[in-house]
Amino acid sequence: MFESGGKVVFTATNLLYPVFLLIVFSLTVILIPREVYKKYMIYGMLVGGLGDVLSVFVYQNLLGFMWFKNQGLFYVLGQHALSPLCWTFTVMIFLYFLPAKRFFLYVYTLAWAMASVCYGYVVQNAKLFDFKSWFYPIPAFIAFLIWWSFAVWLYSRTEETVIS
Repeated sequence: MFESGGKVVFTATNLLYPVFLLIVFSLTVILIPREVYKKYMIYGMLVGGLGDVLSVFVYQNLLGFMWFKNQGLFYVLGQHALSPLCWTFTVMIFLYFLPAKRFFLYVYTLAWAMASVCYGYVVQNAKLFDFKSWFYPIPAFIAFLIWWSFAVWLYSRTEETVIS
């Protein structure tokens, strides 16, 4: 990926985002039917990609709670260029498997918020991301819960999804 003394070096830091992007993109292509792929892509871009850019702007650039680091060639305007793409495809998967039963929807949304916090720790362990010690896990969990709840709210209001 990056050269070190004439050798190509593959590390978790270099490969985490490209590999994760490849995985979530592949999952969307395999799991989401072609007829509805565009619909989910639009939600993914709005809630995932744009949501990531806005969240990073607020939490990193304005408030300084978190920040990207060691971005290498993926550094674009203070953000990791692949992060919004990863969030785009992740939101597509989240919405495609959205449960119709209210109880399961609550559990599902809570689980995705917890998984998002765990992913934040993975990205931190790969030395691509860091945060103020007080921000993880509880405030970050609340932020992710709001984000996933917004995705559910937007999708259910615009798609006339019946949640019982």
